Amino acid sequence: MSDFLNEIFNKVATGKSIFKNREVLSIDYIPDRILFRDEQIKKIGEALSPIIKGSKPSNLLLYGKTGTGKTMVARYVINRLMGYVKEPSTIFAYVNCRISGTPYRVLSEVAEFLGLKIPFTGLSISEVQKRIFDHMIKGKLKLLLVLDEIDFLLNSPIKKDVGNDILYQLTRYDSIYSMPGSFITLVGISNDLKFVEYLEGRVYSSIRAEEILFPPYTADELRMILKERVKEAFVEGAVGDEIINLIAAYSGSEHGDARRAVDLLRVSGELAEREGSYKILEKHVQDALKSIEKDKVFEAISSLPIHEKAVIYSIASFPSGETTGHVYLKYQEVCEKLGLDPLTQRRISSIINELDMLGLVSAPIINRGRHGRSKKIQLVVDRSQVYEALKNDETFKLLLT
Repeated sequence: MSDFLNEIFNKVATGKSIFKNREVLSIDYIPDRILFRDEQIKKIGEALSPIIKGSKPSNLLLYGKTGTGKTMVARYVINRLMGYVKEPSTIFAYVNCRISGTPYRVLSEVAEFLGLKIPFTGLSISEVQKRIFDHMIKGKLKLLLVLDEIDFLLNSPIKKDVGNDILYQLTRYDSIYSMPGSFITLVGISNDLKFVEYLEGRVYSSIRAEEILFPPYTADELRMILKERVKEAFVEGAVGDEIINLIAAYSGSEHGDARRAVDLLRVSGELAEREGSYKILEKHVQDALKSIEKDKVFEAISSLPIHEKAVIYSIASFPSGETTGHVYLKYQEVCEKLGLDPLTQRRISSIINELDMLGLVSAPIINRGRHGRSKKIQLVVDRSQVYEALKNDETFKLLLT
């Protein structure tokens, strides 16, 4: 085994890399120049600029599908903004709600940005909020808080009430405490264009946010974005125009996802380098596409809440698709086996729509003549991939063994 590893490591150590700067292809990379997002950059910059003078900016909600540049643009603007804000009492915080995992963890990460330590567990949500607000009042702090994937706070019945309450408290901080010189401005980022539908009326009214839409990139725009990244990331001649065009075409057909395009470019380069090739070939792109698709499905299913997993397991039980009613009956059986309290059929219908949006299932409405209209629900990913992802969840191991 050690000889085998030595061979791998020696090959990398002595071989010529086609990469010049891999970091350019990472998910967190923010380029010096962001293409095709001037309008959004201008709007966000104008909205947040009052904080330079110590005034409270308006709340913002940034919408758009995955890979449309929402997070990159928000962080780009805030990084530039930080250069103009010299007050130590002004705090910039960024939290990804999906990665944090729970409402409690979201708040504890906010507290960390403020210099406040919160126990890993043991406190109620209301107590954590109280400690944060007391700390802000004491220090007369101003907080510009970015909540990325903010819909994750609200996308399950268990979280919905808690998430709505957290957002209500955050957006009402100024009026509740009326502390001059201390405020919270919220920038929410969501992949779900229907995010506001999850908000309670009191929360939507309290946020009063300016909404900024990020449309998908076109294939031509993706081509230009890839060309810029290729110049910075690869040695000259490693990526031909035909490869850039191919990747742009694939990603353009996938709803204009620039993140997917850059990721496909990166993986293609890694596969080419492992083969000892000094140039990315079409076969490397094809193999990278298969690899990313498999990983994407696995990650999407693995990160679903428990009831969403129960729904997709139920859908996977019908090889040729079924109606919402039959899927719901199967879901109730699954809940009984797992010891879960089933959700309502209306909520399950909503979850099916969410799974459809994620690209895991297809749920078109079909006309059944005198029997009316109904949805025909079926998987659009391989059934074995669903089961493989669910095996990672201890709860589902009972059903899959």
